[in-house]
Amino acid sequence: MASTSGKTSGTSPNRLDVQHWYRRIYAFCQARLMSDSDCEDAVQETFARAIKHFPELRTHDAVGGWLRRIAHNVCVDMIRRQQIRRTDPVDVQTIANDATSDLPADRDQREHLMRLIRALPQSQREIILLYYYESMTYDQIAAWLGIARSTVCDRLHRARQSLRAELTTTGGAS
Repeated sequence: MASTSGKTSGTSPNRLDVQHWYRRIYAFCQARLMSDSDCEDAVQETFARAIKHFPELRTHDAVGGWLRRIAHNVCVDMIRRQQIRRTDPVDVQTIANDATSDLPADRDQREHLMRLIRALPQSQREIILLYYYESMTYDQIAAWLGIARSTVCDRLHRARQSLRAELTTTGGAS
C-alpha cells in the first residue's frame, strides 16, 4: 500500500499518511469485528477506499473523522455480508506497544485480561483499546469518536469497574 501523508503537520496535503492512521483504524475495526483476520481485511479495505478517494477530500484537517467513517462503513458492510467469524479470537496484543514479560504466568494473565476486554460492550471496549493501547488522552478519544469528553470518562470508568469486578471474582486481580 502506498505510504502517505494525511497528517497536516509538515506533510503533503495531497497524500494520505497510512502509517500515521493505521493503528487507530485497526483499533476502531477491532472493536467492531472481533476477528483479527476480518479486522485486517477491514483496515486494508478502508485504506484502499481512502487512497482512491483522498483527492476528493475537501478539507484535509478532517482526515481522522473521514477515515473513521470509511472504516465504519467497511465494518458494517462486512457484518451485513456475514463475512465475519465471531468465534475467532481477537489478538489485541498486536496493537499494544508495551514491553511485557513473556513468562507463562504473565502471558496467561494478559490472555485472561484480553478475554475480559473482548467481553465488554463495544463502546467500552473501544475506549479501553484507545486509552490503554493507543495511549490517547480523554480529549483525543472524544475528538476521535465524536463524543463528549464526559462520555469518554463515563465509559472508561464503567469499563474499569467491569474489568475490576471480573478480575476480583476470577482471582486475576493484583
